Amino acid sequence: MQETNTPDEKPGPSATSPVHAPAKTAWTLGLGGLVPFVLLSALLAYGGRQTIGFDTVSLAFSAYSASILAFLGGIRWGVGLRPAAHQRHELILSVLPSIAGWLLVLVPAPYAFAGFAVCFALQGGWDLNSARRGKLPSWFARLRLVLTLVVVLCQIAVFVRTF
Repeated sequence: MQETNTPDEKPGPSATSPVHAPAKTAWTLGLGGLVPFVLLSALLAYGGRQTIGFDTVSLAFSAYSASILAFLGGIRWGVGLRPAAHQRHELILSVLPSIAGWLLVLVPAPYAFAGFAVCFALQGGWDLNSARRGKLPSWFARLRLVLTLVVVLCQIAVFVRTF
């Protein structure tokens, strides 16, 4: 079906155009990526330290958190590699989330969860600031805000419940 414009409408991308495809795909994948956070944090928050297999579930939650932090750092690495945005400090800072996640996997519960909450909040703030400055698309700022809030709340809930 071909898109038509009335005389007073300006041509532009429709909600189903290829311009909006990355945002829609990112939202779908981002929300799907919350499932392990929500399920594991619900399990740990419900059972606390008495959760069956607490050590394994806690490690799974930490490992998933670390892998997502590394992924977020990878996004920033990609931003730093773009010729128009290349800045040495961007590349240097982009490796910090993966290093922090790796170190936090070695930290015992519940302190690891507090550390992850701080790291995700800092990463989310960095992404929001970058979107405001035009380094990232505006839709990405909204996505990161939603994802960051959910993940930080999950981390805090598990920290409080397993303390």
